[in-house]
Amino acid sequence: MENHLGDATADVVATPFPVISEWQEAVDIEGVKLFMHSFTDGMASAPLRTSRFTIRPGCGTQEDKHAVREIWFISEGTVDVFYDDGRHPVSAGQAVFFESWKPHFARNNGDVDAQIFSVWWA
Repeated sequence: MENHLGDATADVVATPFPVISEWQEAVDIEGVKLFMHSFTDGMASAPLRTSRFTIRPGCGTQEDKHAVREIWFISEGTVDVFYDDGRHPVSAGQAVFFESWKPHFARNNGDVDAQIFSVWWA
């Protein structure tokens, strides 16, 4: 297998590349940080949206319900996800799916910040 990494910086091509920017959205929830992703220009019509959020140990999100379906991918930490009248422990490397209009929220039950990537669509 050839290694092309050495050549990658030698021939930089200045073509448009769809990088999705991230910005921190202000939230009034102790221990929670929310980072939204910006779908602009040619990506504005994408059929989904994404964000990332962190939850400090012992903290949690507020209950949410909405018209869209959603998947959370947990990349760090452990959380208890409250969904469909149950508590579900979820760890890094796992994902959870929420149907439209089903209330859900998470609480960090571990000792490190939980990092969650969210994808939603109609």
